[in-house]
Amino acid sequence: MTMNRQQGHNLAATAGLSDRENNVGLGLFYVAYIVFEVPSNVIMAHMNPAYWIARIMITWSIVTGCMAAISHAWHFYLLRFLLGMFEAGFWPAYYTTLWYRPEEISSRIGVTYLAGPASGAFGGLISAAIQLIDTRGGLYGWQWLFLISGIISLIFGVATLWVLPSKPETSKGFLTEEERLLIKERLATVTVEEPNLNTKDKWREILMQFKDYKVWMFCVLYFTPVMAATSLGYFIPKIVQEIGTYTSIQVSLMSIPPYVFGGVMVYIVTRCSDHYRDRGWFIIGACLTSFTGFAILSFAGPVGARYFGLMIVAGGTYPTVPLSMAWTANSKEDSIAIASATGIVSSIANFGALICTFALYSGWTSDAPRYVGSNMVNGGAMLLAAICAFVLKMRLKGLNKIIDAGGRVGSAGRDYRYLL
Repeated sequence: MTMNRQQGHNLAATAGLSDRENNVGLGLFYVAYIVFEVPSNVIMAHMNPAYWIARIMITWSIVTGCMAAISHAWHFYLLRFLLGMFEAGFWPAYYTTLWYRPEEISSRIGVTYLAGPASGAFGGLISAAIQLIDTRGGLYGWQWLFLISGIISLIFGVATLWVLPSKPETSKGFLTEEERLLIKERLATVTVEEPNLNTKDKWREILMQFKDYKVWMFCVLYFTPVMAATSLGYFIPKIVQEIGTYTSIQVSLMSIPPYVFGGVMVYIVTRCSDHYRDRGWFIIGACLTSFTGFAILSFAGPVGARYFGLMIVAGGTYPTVPLSMAWTANSKEDSIAIASATGIVSSIANFGALICTFALYSGWTSDAPRYVGSNMVNGGAMLLAAICAFVLKMRLKGLNKIIDAGGRVGSAGRDYRYLL
């Protein structure tokens, strides 16, 4: 929305979008994502997951390219809804459980999630560069951005059909027989026997996840960092713009360091979480760090201090997203349970993104220019996530005591410990 703003060539100006229409379009993405997330995850559990992930990438890329043709608000609404529908199910939580042990999942999801802050960082550079070719070929800078993004991601989506392996037991071209047996042996001690369920039983299994209190606690735990991370993803340029007086190119460039620092912290924290086989304390620490950053961003006086606060926010917020999803996947057993639980958590949590787009920052016009209210809503939400992580940690610790005593827990009869 800030690309070539000084020239009046940004998306809002050229397509005639008001702030409200922009927020509606942003929100429609999450409406579709929420509706289609669980079905998409369950479908993935019943077919070659590599093909389904490739389908997501290809259809998403096509819609992204089509966004270059936006000229009316309804175009924006429709394409944003389609983006959410086609992207649903893209989280790699279920897929990683097919290949890795519970204590190895966080860093793998973290590496995948690095695409978020990395896209923000490179997006700032790319945005700054593309603004220099504004109006070339009869296209505005934002149109070039959508076209280039769509084409590049389409190429990778098609390549995924051949490159990404499916499940270990069916990846004959990717693994040798010895490697498949090794993976099976590694996972044997941390999985339950996959049940042979009919369609009715599968639906019952999905409904059971809706009744599991732990799933709803994970929803709260994931809801809050998603809201904060979405705020960063959408509004870092706006926040930077309000910190000082900068041109659109300067805003793009100054938006890069928070994304880079957030990405570095994702890599470090998720690897440490796996190494120490702990989820709760790392999530609590990251949430408290994020809250501190939001407080500095809101109440510090000097521009440098507020920008430092924004860096701290990114460093604390981004790691909590992959950590929370990895913890959710670690707490379920068979494929249907993992796919449906992670789908439910991801779907419900994206209500946080809806709140962010409609009620915070640009959606809360009276909160500008410092956005103290928006920042502290996010900061308070991160404190709630820390509390929720502590409660979950204590509850799972109690279940581990039952398992250590030789008992089984849950509907699947889990007999191996939960990660705490």
